Amino acid sequence: MIDNIYRNSFREVFIILENTDIDLLSKIPTKFINFIKDNMNPNYKTNISTNIDIDKQCLLKETEAIIALIYRSYWASDEEKKLFAISDSKIQNHNKIRYQLEDVYKIFEKKKNVNTTSNTNLPIVYKKNFLQRFFDKLISVFKNH
Repeated sequence: MIDNIYRNSFREVFIILENTDIDLLSKIPTKFINFIKDNMNPNYKTNISTNIDIDKQCLLKETEAIIALIYRSYWASDEEKKLFAISDSKIQNHNKIRYQLEDVYKIFEKKKNVNTTSNTNLPIVYKKNFLQRFFDKLISVFKNH
């Protein structure tokens, strides 16, 4: 089951694609367009206006991500796709350096070996039952007189 946020964003994407040039639409596989059409929320009312540029409109962030995916996968030129690949490899290298796999395992093992029970040793409080409290109160009354 697809979340309602995505179903609403599919509706926005579908409206955007309805107002897109046929040359650009022909680059998108019909399976993808049918997936969007079949899974969109037809009752969702969008604020998309055909008179305003798409970059000046308030869209759901999921809609922006799907449009970016469509651009990257189907509309980008070969040069742009190469630039995307280069930036992806730079990000992956950065993440490999930043989050080295060995370090993650070491951190996990350290956390696993920490004794968590030592911090949870709290004193045990014994609560007296009703009769015992009653007799204690009664005895205290007689002691004070």
